Amino acid sequence: MEKRTLGWVQALCLGCAYFILAAGTLSLTRFDGGVAFLWVATALLTARLTALPEREWAAPIAACFTACVIASSIWGFGGVTALPLAAVNMTESAIGAAFLRRLVRQQEVLNSHRWLIVFVSANGIAAPLLSALMAGAAVWTLLGAPFLANALHWYSGHALGTLAFMPIFMMAMDGEAARMIQRMKGRKLLELAALLVLVAVVSAITFAQTTVPLLFLPMLPIVLATFRGGALSSAASIVILTVIGGVATLNGYGPVTLSDAPIGAQMQFLQLYIACTMLTILPATAELQQRARLFRRLSESEARYRILTENSTDIVVNIDRHGRLQFVSASIRQLNGLDPDALIGKPLSALLKGEDLVRSQTLFLQILNDPEMIAVQEFRGSTREGEVRWYETHSRAVVDDNKNVTGVVCSVRDVTHRKAAEERLSRAALTDPLTGLINRRGLDEELAKRLTAGGGGCVALLDLDYFKQVNDTYGHAAGDEVLRRFATLARSSIRDQDIIGRLGGEEFAIILPNATIDQAHLVCDRVRRAIGDARMRVDENIISVTVSGGVATYRDDQPAEEVLRAADRALYRAKNGGRDQLALAA
Repeated sequence: MEKRTLGWVQALCLGCAYFILAAGTLSLTRFDGGVAFLWVATALLTARLTALPEREWAAPIAACFTACVIASSIWGFGGVTALPLAAVNMTESAIGAAFLRRLVRQQEVLNSHRWLIVFVSANGIAAPLLSALMAGAAVWTLLGAPFLANALHWYSGHALGTLAFMPIFMMAMDGEAARMIQRMKGRKLLELAALLVLVAVVSAITFAQTTVPLLFLPMLPIVLATFRGGALSSAASIVILTVIGGVATLNGYGPVTLSDAPIGAQMQFLQLYIACTMLTILPATAELQQRARLFRRLSESEARYRILTENSTDIVVNIDRHGRLQFVSASIRQLNGLDPDALIGKPLSALLKGEDLVRSQTLFLQILNDPEMIAVQEFRGSTREGEVRWYETHSRAVVDDNKNVTGVVCSVRDVTHRKAAEERLSRAALTDPLTGLINRRGLDEELAKRLTAGGGGCVALLDLDYFKQVNDTYGHAAGDEVLRRFATLARSSIRDQDIIGRLGGEEFAIILPNATIDQAHLVCDRVRRAIGDARMRVDENIISVTVSGGVATYRDDQPAEEVLRAADRALYRAKNGGRDQLALAA
């Protein structure tokens, strides 16, 4: 069946359902010859329109318009007002659907306070209020019927009908109700059915008698259904209460009939009661949906986090605001023989001693005071056998939804071999005094050593983009600090066997022994992204920089000048290509 034909068939079915709802409410809830006191048909059409793109609205609106005209002609005011009132009904549905599609188009029913606010504002206030004014004016102009009374009855009936029935209609039409039921296992599905039966039984007991005012009683199972069954159970409970309460009141049963007011006034009181119930239950439903969604995301995040920490050679540590260990990954057992479970709840002194402990505590306080700070620190630690090893830690604050710092998370890497190499180079006066990296002389010696040792590898030249502007804007002291921060971030992003040094100014080089060109590109791109993502706080300024790079391979006994020239030509292409990128030597 063609899509267009299928659309008209669906529209015809929708029109039939609309006619049944319109005829039912008109024949049962028109009192004193006025408009219906309860109107459900708008909820059906609006729910359908929210599920369709606006270009496909014509068929369902035409079908429901025809159904409304027929129902109004037979059970409403008659043929004189059937056309204008049907047009008013269609306008109300279109307005309500347009608001929802534009403001919360991608959101599920009742899944957030935003959705609920837009839903109530559009379909419980704005759209029915506008249609009530137009309908009241139509019946007053054409029939001389009271404007205010009919407008008020129209508004209350349409607002209540839409708010009560539209969520369940939307869940059914977009398949969300079916998906919720499918996700429920046997026991959960039985629980949902039992909760809805309980709501129906308690509602029936409440409205089957006219002796005791028990209107509070249905709230208890509805609240239980909301907390245990979610959005589907909450929406279905409101519908059950509305149907049972409405049918019973129309037939002279229930606590509402204890008053001596006419049936129209009793129905208005019932509307107020159901509206208050909805405004109590629906916000709780939205909050529960948000929390359930957050819990799912946290569970997924925790699963990913545990896979990473359990299979990583780095140690991951969580510390609370008071400096006590809340989590230590299992990799600590492999690196230094400590039991991660035995460390939980202990202070930092369980891992650090002496001046390393003092420096770490100072840095910990700085992170708590500057949540955006990503801190890198090196410290010494002892294994269970008493061996002293060097570690490098990357730390940042953990922030909750209210931007409050709840603790610090750290990634710890064993850098003992790198520290030994750095100390050896430092003793040979091969260290750049500003950044702590090896200098040009050290790089030349290391590259020469690699070229004669064999095995091949890669060399990368990196250059900070527009670094002169940093010096001109923030001063040379700030520029020096940026170079130091770059060195720290770059060193933490490369492999343990790689060597990074400063050639001079804002130019750096990385020697990547035994790396293919693709591996070297990945490592250098990690450095580039780390620098580009960093927000460096220098004094009161936040400075961001980018880096360009050129990567070249080297062979055994290849002249060092030739390797560096190839990398330099690649760097030149990266800068001419727009900067903040890498280029590979041809």
